Amino acid sequence: MSSTVQNFVLPGRKALSAGLSIVKIHPSLIGWPLDPFLQIDWFRMSEPFFPPHPHAGFSAVTYMLPESAGGFVNRDSRGDRSLIRPGTIHWTEAARGILHEEVPEVTGIACDGMQIFVDLPARHRHDEPAVHHVEAASVPRLVRPGVELRVLAGATGGLDPAVRPRTDCVLWDVSLAAGERLQLPVDPDWHLTGLLCRGTLSAGGERIHEGAAIQFAPGSELGIEATTEAVRVVVFGGRPLNQPVVAGGPFVMSSRAEIEDADRRFRAGLMGTLERSF
Repeated sequence: MSSTVQNFVLPGRKALSAGLSIVKIHPSLIGWPLDPFLQIDWFRMSEPFFPPHPHAGFSAVTYMLPESAGGFVNRDSRGDRSLIRPGTIHWTEAARGILHEEVPEVTGIACDGMQIFVDLPARHRHDEPAVHHVEAASVPRLVRPGVELRVLAGATGGLDPAVRPRTDCVLWDVSLAAGERLQLPVDPDWHLTGLLCRGTLSAGGERIHEGAAIQFAPGSELGIEATTEAVRVVVFGGRPLNQPVVAGGPFVMSSRAEIEDADRRFRAGLMGTLERSF
């Protein structure tokens, strides 16, 4: 069974404006690797904030938490327009390049969710972009009394995942009633990180409280146990890519030359165009 290696109490939400606050989870902050994940932003957004912008070389994933009051409208330069409702996952494999914009469907209604940046294997950085949109009702679930597992990415427990990305990873949303426990098979080679969104849990003999990031030790099983109250933990895991990662603004590539090429293609309009909506 996996045990915790360490946990990190995240700083409070940073307000970027009256209508946007974010908690950032980055390896440089928490002190352990996330690979194949790059960064997680746990956000609350009620006003339009990000106009159309490009991405290339990785995946930009939006997961609207099921309890969110509102949802996002996502538009991109390939012509997609999707409503990311509560409980819905929208996975944009930007690859060689795409522009997108996400704004609250109704200004003034808070949208609670996560923007998750997932690295792509270097061999896929220059593929055509792909968009995977899965409504809340279509996300595979394992449900038993006091336990709900939403399988957002990575086949688990006989369930197909909502999304099969080009990156070998899992993304699970776990809810447990007080006193309940869930054990999941995992690969000993994976990196595993949890974000405790609600409650207090027991992992590896430790009590961990809401607002913490958790590093799980390698093992063949991941065990999560609620103690005296219900918990909600989102788990990010996957096989490390162990590849060069060079970031340049909205692009992630394997070299500085590739970053410069992505910027050139963006400025030349080769990633498409998208008019802002606000």
